[in-house]
Amino acid sequence: MKSNLTVHCVIKNEGRWIWFAINSILDIAGEILIYDTGSADKTVDIIKTIKSKKITFEEKGEVDAKGLTRLRREQLEKTETEWFLILDGDEIWPEQTKKELVKKIKNADKSDWGIVVRTWNLVGDVYHYHPESIRYRWPFAPKDYKGWANLRVMRRSIPGLHIKGDYPLEAYCDRDETPIQNYGDQHLLFLKNRYFHTTYLRRSDTRERDKSVLNRLKKSKMELGMSFSKNFKYPEVFYKKLPKIVTSPWTKRSNFESFVSLVQTPIKETRRRVLNLYSPK
Repeated sequence: MKSNLTVHCVIKNEGRWIWFAINSILDIAGEILIYDTGSADKTVDIIKTIKSKKITFEEKGEVDAKGLTRLRREQLEKTETEWFLILDGDEIWPEQTKKELVKKIKNADKSDWGIVVRTWNLVGDVYHYHPESIRYRWPFAPKDYKGWANLRVMRRSIPGLHIKGDYPLEAYCDRDETPIQNYGDQHLLFLKNRYFHTTYLRRSDTRERDKSVLNRLKKSKMELGMSFSKNFKYPEVFYKKLPKIVTSPWTKRSNFESFVSLVQTPIKETRRRVLNLYSPK
């Protein structure tokens, strides 16, 4: 598969999933721009195991919120392809979702400025996912869209395209200062398939070294979640041969995490149902 696509990736301490994230999108990318902002774990070493001429990797050092936005602007300026994709170090793309994306890009009209993709937000381990919210709006979701979705792919030729604001509230805007995701169906396309989002899982070995109970609870969302079906198709990259430095994605949550999840889930589910915060499907 080929597409007129540049991937933008700005990361820090994403050693747990970065190998899968990059390799999951590598085949459809024309170029992948990866900036590391001071990782203290194995992120940099893991990235260097991926041998591809498509990858431009730079270590930028520590940055603050304004600095991170500046790096995103730099990547935008370096983009020469018609489309670009924002990839975080905890996002993994299945084959079917990529195929749909490539087709959308190929058939897009000039009035189509971006592509919105839904996510599976994993919780506990790769065998479980979090119920989808019907009230919470992710920062890069369309204006009136509720649920797990992000504007992940955009057209470089959007009139006056620029980035406004600082992380984590930065927005890709047009010449009228309107965030692209606010245009909804007017300029956006939507994929039916999803990508994997490991934001609620441990994302770095450095975080696992902290053994205190309170800090471990802060590192990940501990809930039972909903189980994927037995015939569910996981991202193909999970089945690839891994470098020794990369941890298997199939690790199940620990007994400690299972116990905490068992205690916390009924309380959190009751709260969500009372407030009508999510749909279980």
